[in-house]
This record gives sequence, C-alpha cells and structure tokens, in this order.
Amino acid sequence: MTHKIRIETSLECTTRDGTILRSDVYRPDAPGKFPVILERTPYDKTRESFQQKGPKLAEQGFLYIVQDVRGRYSSDGDFMPGFYSSNHRDDVDGYDAVEWAAALPWSTGKVGTTGGSYDGWTQLELAHMQPPSLRAINPQVIAANLLDREKSAVLRLGRVLWWSVNTLSPDARVRANHPTGPRTPDAAEEEWTNLHRSKWMWYLPLQDIPDEAMFGIGPHWREWLSDHATDHFDFERKHERITVPALSQTGWYDQQIGTIKNFTGLSQNAPTELVRDNQYLIIGPWSHDAMDWPSLVGEIDFGTDAHLDYFEITSQWYRRWLYDDVTAIEDWPKIRLFVMGANVWRHENEWPLTRTKYTNYYFHQVGGLSQEIPGEEPPDKYVYNPRDPVMTLYSPGGQQEPYDQRALDGRHDVLTYSTLPLQTGVEVTGPITVNLHAASSARDTDFVVKLQNVWPNGFVQEISHGIIRARYRESFDKPTLIEPGFIYEYQIEMNPTSNLFMPGHRIRVDVTSSDFPNFDRNHNTGGDDYSEEGLLYANQTVFHDNLHPSHIVLPVIP
Repeated sequence: MTHKIRIETSLECTTRDGTILRSDVYRPDAPGKFPVILERTPYDKTRESFQQKGPKLAEQGFLYIVQDVRGRYSSDGDFMPGFYSSNHRDDVDGYDAVEWAAALPWSTGKVGTTGGSYDGWTQLELAHMQPPSLRAINPQVIAANLLDREKSAVLRLGRVLWWSVNTLSPDARVRANHPTGPRTPDAAEEEWTNLHRSKWMWYLPLQDIPDEAMFGIGPHWREWLSDHATDHFDFERKHERITVPALSQTGWYDQQIGTIKNFTGLSQNAPTELVRDNQYLIIGPWSHDAMDWPSLVGEIDFGTDAHLDYFEITSQWYRRWLYDDVTAIEDWPKIRLFVMGANVWRHENEWPLTRTKYTNYYFHQVGGLSQEIPGEEPPDKYVYNPRDPVMTLYSPGGQQEPYDQRALDGRHDVLTYSTLPLQTGVEVTGPITVNLHAASSARDTDFVVKLQNVWPNGFVQEISHGIIRARYRESFDKPTLIEPGFIYEYQIEMNPTSNLFMPGHRIRVDVTSSDFPNFDRNHNTGGDDYSEEGLLYANQTVFHDNLHPSHIVLPVIP
C-alpha cells in the first residue's frame, strides 16, 4: 500500500543542553501512527537527495525524518566534525533525537535510522548510547575504525580536503555572515575546479593552508593533522554496547571498506544473541554510494544485476523491525556480495569465507608473478620523487572508481609484477595482504600496492589497493623511523574484494611509493609531513629472492 504524503518543515528538537536541532518530517497523509526512519546529517536537510528519499519512504508507510546536526544549516549550536576528533555531541544529540522522534504525534514510538558516510557515522554514534525507542539501524559506507579509512594513518588528502573546502566550509561562511568566498557546495566546487585548479592539495605545509580556503574548518583541520594516527571512531570497542540489529552496506570501490568490520564486530561482540544473529551485510561493485547503487561504475558496466533498489531493501528491513513483520526478510542471507568479473550476487553466511584458500603469489624478476617461490634474484629499484608523485585515477570528488590504469604505465617509479594470461578463472574473495621486503634511502617513506586485473584488450582495472607509512609499520601510537638501507618486511593490509579473474586476463600487482592525492605525499625526511615544506628523493629497493620472498596473499575461492 502506498500513501499520499505531507511534509512538516523545520520541526524543533530541544536537546538536553537546550540546543535546538531542526528536522523535516515526511509523513503519510493518512490516519493512524507510523514508525520512524531517522537520518541525521551535516549536509543540509533540504538537499535534493533527501527530498527524493523522504517521499518514497513516506509512501511506503514510514515517517522519514531528516535532521540537520548541531551547528549545520538550520540547527543551532557549534559544529564539531566527528571525523576530525572525539570532541562532539553527536552521541547524546542522537539519543535525544531518537526519543524526540518517537514522541511525535504521528509516531508509533519505534525508530530506525538510515544514511551513509557521515550519516552512517551518526547512526553508530547514537546506537551505542542505547536510546530506548531505537529498534534497528542501517549504517552505510562507514568504517568501524578511522584508521581503516585512512589506511595506515596516511591522510586521505584528496577526499578529506575536498570535503572540508567544498562541503563543510560554505555553510560555515553563511552562518558567520562572512562577506567573501563561496556560500554553497556547488559554488565551492566550481571555484575549486576552475579558479584554484585543486591547488590546495599541493600546498605545503598542509597545516598552513589559509583559513580563508576552508573558512570555519581550519582549526579542526589542524587539530586532526596533529593527531592523525588516532582512531576517533572507536566503533570496534563500542560494538559491545549496540543492542539493535544492523544492516551494513558498502561497495568494493568505497573508501569506507571498513564497513565489513562493523558487520563482523557486531556479529561477534554485540551484547545479546538476538542482535548478534541479526547482522546483515550488502557489498556491491559500487563506490561511495548509499542510495543509487548503479550498474555502471567508473568505466565498467557490471551488468543490470548489479543495481539494487535502496527503497525496496530499506522498506523490507524496516517492515521487519518497525512493523514486526517476521516474513519481510526471512529469505535474506546474512551477506550479499557481488562477485565482479562473474558479475553475479553471491549469498554467504560468514566473513571471511571458510572455504578460502589463501594463496601466495610471489614477485619475480622481469615483472613476473606466480605461485613459485623465488630463488636467487636481483632486487628491483626505483626513485620516489614527492615532487612528481604517481597520480590517482579517480572521480573529481575524490572517490574510488574503476578507471583504466594504463595511463600510469611506463612510469619509472612503478614496479609491475604480472601472471601470464590465465588458462582458467581465479576467484579472489576476501581480505588481501602483501608481504613486502624493501629498503629505502629515507628515514621514512611510503609503499603503495595495487592489485590489478589486466583485460585481454589491455584495460587495467584496479581491484584493490593498500599503503603503509614506514614509521607506522609497528605501531600507530609509537611511530619509529627506519634505518636507511636496512631491509624491512612490511605487512600491508589491502582493501578486501570479490573478483573473478577471467580466463585470458592477467593478475597484476603494482608497487610504488605514492598515490596522490588519494593519499598525501610522504616527504621522505622523517619529519612532520604536515608542518614542514621540505621534500627529498627516496631510492627504493624491492627484494624478491628466497630470503626475502615478497608476495601478495590472495584469498582464492576454489
């Protein structure tokens, strides 16, 4: 049954400290009461995507409430970006918002939540506070651990700086009645692209980017740079306090691939058997997408089956937990994952898959990659110059998508190791690690590894990537510099994936020392990369012999 809808705008929720938060309510225009789906956002409750989402969820019998978080757009108070520090009130504000929504005259008193990225983060922050009216959550494209998002405590520069300058700052200017600078995200993006030509990503030192460039956000930015190796999310510890079922969703090309750890962490550590047994996970071939879930991603069409309907899935999920319809998700598997290459959905019940065969593929001289353990082989060398980094091929907004990586072929600072064309398909589904034996002339440096799928027509599809900053090889809390020339074995955790390398394709591993601006540049000085301007060359050596068998560990599914 679908309903006509009504919209109530800017309803006021007063938090425990007296701050007023404002919400728009999309509700069925019908007698009776309805359960709530709440979304708390820093992105403006009048944004087009919310105006699309609200009517569709209300038509299906829900009160969809979208609320501006503290200090953003229509809500009062001071904005404290939760991604930048632990100094925020989104946990208690979220609790208060849930109980306020439950008490609205059109509400049954049962509340669920939805939303992705920051709007997924706000869900996990309120869930561990255990508001009594909360029945289930739907955290999308959000990591359990901030240091999963910022791989190995390396700043995700392109995305975070773009977000700070173009998404957060415009509203700060409006709220302060600041006389200059862009006042909407669209105007900020246009200025970023056409006037500044993304110059702030090259600015040195990063902590001295002028406040005018990111008005109102500069102090938060500098605080984060000074404390960047701290997990300000800490959801892995908070899982034991979350008392409701969760539907987690992400994409293989999402920056927040740590979403999987929310599923596994809650499945193992939630406080009751009911909650542990009602954790669900959906992983598509998508990027940082919480609603559209398309079949065409970057330059690859994954087929019509790749598209799922957000509204159908969300309605089923909340008919189960807000309408107590036990049949709504009775045929759901615990995990729905999309196998790229085969372009099919696979239903699973655990992660990682118990039938996985973890298989070593070793690096060899002249760019070989095979399961054969290397013998006496000479190492490979390259020079990493942070003034000329390997550039990231991704979306203008800094999101990972599968673009043809051939544009980077031929660079002297990228080592490639490749299998022969495959005679039979190889499915790789699960977590991926690299054991890299390497030395550097620098006191600190980076090593970046990419798993690539080389198609018979030459197209190079990035499947997974990982990075390690040498100073954090042992600990985020107590970083230590490396000894120039000494051979270290680096354990590099890469993004998990699911991909069938088809017959005729080649499995390739690339090794380099930069992926800019996806990650910030290591200056190679051993100093503070965020407060210093100096840049040095680093002479890098990668070893692959019987004493130093560099290899990638692939989760092969028989």
